[in-house]
Amino acid sequence: MRESPRMVVYEFGPFRLDAERLLLYRDGAALALGPKVVETLLALVECSGEIASKQGLLGRIWPDGYVEEANLTQNVYVLRKLFRASLCAGAIETIARRGYRFALPVRRRDAVPTVERAPRRIGRMVLATAAALLIFAGGAWTHGLSREPVTPAMSAQAQLFTMGNFFLTLRTRSGVERSVALFSRAIEQDPRDAQAFGARASAYAVMADYGYGAATPRENRARALADARRALALDPQCGRAYAALGLLALDSGRAGSATADLQRAVAYAPSDAAAHVWYGIALVARGRIADGEIQLHTAQRLNPLSIAATSWLAWVAYLEHRYGEAIAQAREGLAVAPTRYGLWITLGLAEEAEGQRGSASVAFSHYARSCQACGAESEALLAYPDGRLRADREHGMAIQHLLEQQG
Repeated sequence: MRESPRMVVYEFGPFRLDAERLLLYRDGAALALGPKVVETLLALVECSGEIASKQGLLGRIWPDGYVEEANLTQNVYVLRKLFRASLCAGAIETIARRGYRFALPVRRRDAVPTVERAPRRIGRMVLATAAALLIFAGGAWTHGLSREPVTPAMSAQAQLFTMGNFFLTLRTRSGVERSVALFSRAIEQDPRDAQAFGARASAYAVMADYGYGAATPRENRARALADARRALALDPQCGRAYAALGLLALDSGRAGSATADLQRAVAYAPSDAAAHVWYGIALVARGRIADGEIQLHTAQRLNPLSIAATSWLAWVAYLEHRYGEAIAQAREGLAVAPTRYGLWITLGLAEEAEGQRGSASVAFSHYARSCQACGAESEALLAYPDGRLRADREHGMAIQHLLEQQG
């Protein structure tokens, strides 16, 4: 037990920020945010109304080593999601080429010292990587997809699942490869853990879908299939295994089979955001756009950082002629994943439909730079007569590209 020093507390809107313990409360309830996310908020709040430079924030929040600016961007994205949900959408302003500014009125006060137990320590890497998944999901992506919040008493197996799911959500080459390694460690710790095999099956299926890793897509599909079968042998109701099988079927163009497997996946693992994304994609591919959109919104609610869910919601909004919504969703996704070239296509097409031809050309140019292997498609987008590309629901070049690349 120890006595806390004088604690500084900041209040703004429905929030209270404990600067000493790095805890954020909304309407009196503590929020499950990682320390780096809260440190980002604290740095912005402490200079409320002033510009906090990106370099200054990076140096303060990650003083021990080099990190990419994307880490800071992701933290700001998480915070903006939180503020939007509390009707404080303009809390963090972006100052072009300079940094960010906290725009809400802030009240500082000194809290009364309290006597508290010293918290158990856990690796900073675990908390930092878990933060993004825990903001609204309440720990839904932990081992077994529990709805209980993750605490510092998280088991070693649960830590591996939380970290593995986080890296898999990023959909980057290094992220997916790290998720495979983490799920493999979970299997080593418990060779009869069906969830571990199901999770690794999903990771291998994503590797095959994106063409990641040293192995060929065919080899990764075989690995995913083997892991999924092993998971179902251990637990016939393993939702993660059915999700992997569904993605494999979707990747092979078998939308009907994919729909059946993914329907089982969301039934057995209703908190698995990835299963809802892939189920939504399968439904959209079969022309059931409204049903697919419901699944994609469910995925985004479970995991607000799901780039795949945001990408497909932007595309569905475009298909349904809700161009303003498509533009907003695409820009939101690009703020976190600026190299997600499917989002640049959607943004450009929606801007074209809104008559914003100059902005559309900029978006298509970004697409060309983001996808070095997409020269023919980008040239067609940029050179199409009158700046228009009318992609229909079944045959357009853009939707074909998205169906192949955005899972």
